[in-house]
Amino acid sequence: MNRHLRVVVGRERYALSVHQVREVELLGVPTPVPGAGRHVTGVRSLRGELLPVIGLAGMLGVGGGTPSRLVVVEDGLRRAGLAVDRVEDIELVDETQITPGASPLTTGSVVGAEHLVGILDIAATLDAATQQG
Repeated sequence: MNRHLRVVVGRERYALSVHQVREVELLGVPTPVPGAGRHVTGVRSLRGELLPVIGLAGMLGVGGGTPSRLVVVEDGLRRAGLAVDRVEDIELVDETQITPGASPLTTGSVVGAEHLVGILDIAATLDAATQQG
């Protein structure tokens, strides 16, 4: 069992390993960056560090929400902020219960707290966000 932070993006729920989550902040207003990847909505200064802000809803192809929170994640030396609608809870995820998913941005999904929850692959998400196009 591993602890995951459950977030809402549009009408869907996703879980992020707490080992890769550094903090949660208000989204604020990201500063646009010309030429950034299409899912990078801008940058945000957080205690003197400029972080790219990734529009998770667009990357995942989900709509219907309004991002209000910034989940700061880390993969090795890479750090970024994921724009999510809201943060719900920390939950235990039984890795043996994860079923394979169809999205290249998730490692699969699990049924939790009455909802299907996608397990977000942070490395794949950061890779995809930096691609142009």
